[in-house]
Amino acid sequence: MQNFPIEFTLLNGGRFISRGRGMHPVRVIDSDELIYVVSGRLAIFEDNLPFHLNAGEWMILRKDRKHGGLERYPGNLSFYWLHFIDRNGFLDDLPRTGRAVRQERMASYCQNFIAEQQEQECDREALELIFRLIVRELLRSEDIASCRGKASALALAARQMIDLRFRENLTLETLGRELHCNSEYLGRVYKIEYGKTVTATINTLRVEHAARLLESTSMSVKEIIQDSGFNDPAYFRRCFYGRYAISPRKFRKRWTLGHFNSC
Repeated sequence: MQNFPIEFTLLNGGRFISRGRGMHPVRVIDSDELIYVVSGRLAIFEDNLPFHLNAGEWMILRKDRKHGGLERYPGNLSFYWLHFIDRNGFLDDLPRTGRAVRQERMASYCQNFIAEQQEQECDREALELIFRLIVRELLRSEDIASCRGKASALALAARQMIDLRFRENLTLETLGRELHCNSEYLGRVYKIEYGKTVTATINTLRVEHAARLLESTSMSVKEIIQDSGFNDPAYFRRCFYGRYAISPRKFRKRWTLGHFNSC
């Protein structure tokens, strides 16, 4: 399974077992919440959208959004709930709901989370590890595969455009417009897929192109900067030094040292 970087703050968790009365309160909370239904059916809304979760299904309620019950709790309803805070936007790449593929494993992780939380000396590292295992189970969900596939295809399309057009005035916003998607979302899925930002990729390709020109042509550094797609000479030199740990002029001098022309 592909790595899926997440950053979070864990708060608390528990298990709800219905007695056949009451319903989920209408509220707005300042944390994200994962609900995993073990048995029965939970009818709930978020932002006026209705959801009906059956056994083996999960939902993530987002912080600062209004949610609440749509009907009374049935007598056979039981679900786990975990409160946490998404620190790097990883929830934006997940659908609101899904069905767990390995339901027993999912329930086991949730129960282990609660058990560890109730220890007199709770091990926070253990809790974080269990939560990461829970997120990995979410990623196995039937709905996720298609979402991740689409995200990977989008990142690939962006990379192909960058490879072809890095010398142009290309930005994350430009790519978002041309690929008909939100630029922030594109930036996230690109970094997940390639491990670096769109801007870093563009700058790397531009600097490597500039290095080839320094090695093989007599173009001036100013001409090379323009041909490589940089608008700011000082920024180019910082990027070049970051890649080769040497200035462009010294790079050319080192490359041509010992070479001479004869007639």
